[in-house]
Amino acid sequence: MLKETADTLSDFNDLEYMVIGGWCPVLRNTSNVTHPGTLDVDILFKDSYRHGALEKVSEKLIDSGFMPSAKHPFQLLKPQDIGGKKILYNIDILHPGMLDNKDQVGMFVDHLDLDIPLNEGNKVKKVASIVLPNSAILFTEDLYDTYIENDLCFKLISFEGMLITKMDSCQKQKRERDSFDIYLAFLSNGINVNRIKNIANNDSRINDSLKSFKYFLKEKPNTFNTNISQFHTISKGSPAREILEKLNA
Repeated sequence: MLKETADTLSDFNDLEYMVIGGWCPVLRNTSNVTHPGTLDVDILFKDSYRHGALEKVSEKLIDSGFMPSAKHPFQLLKPQDIGGKKILYNIDILHPGMLDNKDQVGMFVDHLDLDIPLNEGNKVKKVASIVLPNSAILFTEDLYDTYIENDLCFKLISFEGMLITKMDSCQKQKRERDSFDIYLAFLSNGINVNRIKNIANNDSRINDSLKSFKYFLKEKPNTFNTNISQFHTISKGSPAREILEKLNA
């Protein structure tokens, strides 16, 4: 489904986007630790904070076989044949939070009116994007590049960009794999600590997240390590301590 998504997006030459989330550690992992894989495709579009910016993209995805979710306007679904069974997988459409955009209200931005009534009132079904707060920095700092392998070609977030998006979420319940993904990023030598520090020095939100993450590693190392152990057996040492030492170097 990642390839089908990438092939559709390739029809838009000037489209600025990146695949984020689990596909980064899946594809960029160079360590000897196996990643368990990911079950969806998260796509961040640079200009999608503007209403209607993804109208043609949404239409193209639907024309290529993706179906709007009845519940989540930012999700498009597509069935896949797995072991002779039909399973629905999803792509999530995201936009960066733009604090200076007066037209942006709430979490969602509408892009395509499907002219399908949802109830007896006037509300109709739409395709929308959901905010990934303050993620515009991923574009301004070029924290992504073109990933090419075999017949795959698309824009993929870097390990450093992934770290920025997961420093907060890894501290939350039900986001245990985020700790594992960060661990893989360091095992794969995918984090330039000095670059992360420079970005944090110039962005107060990133700076706050980095401080919070370091505090988490220092005060709750067992939580971080236990999260990792759900996906990989830690034979020796403390990943939390090792990462903290690198961030403090």
